[in-house]
Amino acid sequence: MTLRRLFARADRAAARRNHPRAKANGGVIARLLFQRTGQVAVEFAMVGTAFFLLTLMIIEIGLDLITLELMDDAVHDAARLMRIGTITGSSYSAALTTDVCNVVITIPSCSTTIQIYVAAAGSGSTPGNGFLGLSYATVSGGVMTSTKATLAANYDVILEIGYNRPWAVEWLSDVTGATSTFLTSTFVFQTEPY
Repeated sequence: MTLRRLFARADRAAARRNHPRAKANGGVIARLLFQRTGQVAVEFAMVGTAFFLLTLMIIEIGLDLITLELMDDAVHDAARLMRIGTITGSSYSAALTTDVCNVVITIPSCSTTIQIYVAAAGSGSTPGNGFLGLSYATVSGGVMTSTKATLAANYDVILEIGYNRPWAVEWLSDVTGATSTFLTSTFVFQTEPY
């Protein structure tokens, strides 16, 4: 069946239904309005771009949440080691970094990219008084303050782990203006009287 016969059949069917578009201009307008060639491609171009962008953002957020959950586990494990006196004194930096990187397996080159902040002060006669003089780490441009205070028994401690996670889908930075997400996990505790 040729295209001319198909259009003629469509025109006759529209005329039988007494369609107002079929009467105008001898059926030419009806053919133009009822053509569907390319419609799917146009709809896909309009909806597909937003769908793929949304899907990629969901993947990025999922990777952030997985990394953050592992960082939370790592900070809890490290805090336990500090609390019971396994990690103490002032020369614990390498041991702490190793313990954290053993848990956070999603961070590439963990020992060089992870940022650790430890603030500690003696709790004094009333437990918890040491926290009054402590402050949290500051973050500027994806870099966190990196200090490791001396630890001892009955100290109030703030432990923070930070990581500037680059996006897996780099071209999303053109859309959002950001190239990475800074993730941080914090744990506040008091060391035991070991």
